[in-house]
Amino acid sequence: MNDKKMNIDDLKTLLLKYNIDLEKWSHTQGTKNIEDLKNEIDAGETILEIIDNQLVRVTRIASIKVKVKIGEKMFTLVEDQQIFFTGAVRKRGLSNLAEKIRRGETPEFAAYRALKEEIGLHTTKKFEQLEETAKNNHSPSYPGLNSVYKTFNYQITLNELDLEFMRFTEYQKKKGKITFFTLKPD
Repeated sequence: MNDKKMNIDDLKTLLLKYNIDLEKWSHTQGTKNIEDLKNEIDAGETILEIIDNQLVRVTRIASIKVKVKIGEKMFTLVEDQQIFFTGAVRKRGLSNLAEKIRRGETPEFAAYRALKEEIGLHTTKKFEQLEETAKNNHSPSYPGLNSVYKTFNYQITLNELDLEFMRFTEYQKKKGKITFFTLKPD
């Protein structure tokens, strides 16, 4: 379905054909909009497929559980919340960093990119590769559009010295939001 470039009008027509209510898609409501979906498709992060006569968004994800050992205690990095420039706040509580895998990118490369983009960490430490999962889910980002997430799960253990090179906020001007991270004791 994504062999040719789809313009925004074609995408809108397709979504409406499958009874997806675009009125619920807006940054002011704390969701993504049709332009965000088009950007994901154009970047090769998402494809649209027809599965059982339903339009489905298929996304491959690199998911990383970040553990930090401080002294004798172990902590997990948690994505706490997102604040949108519109004033909307989305509570997250996610214990994994996640990044969409782009067209032509390996899952491990996307995992390293997630560390760099989300918490500013450049590292050569090795990941522990965990299981691969596939999950059909209703995305809070795109209400009404079913999503299948094919996830490659990793874990990395950092130490106290790595904290000097990490940041605990991700400022995304283009996406109009700031994401906040924290450490939770295990």
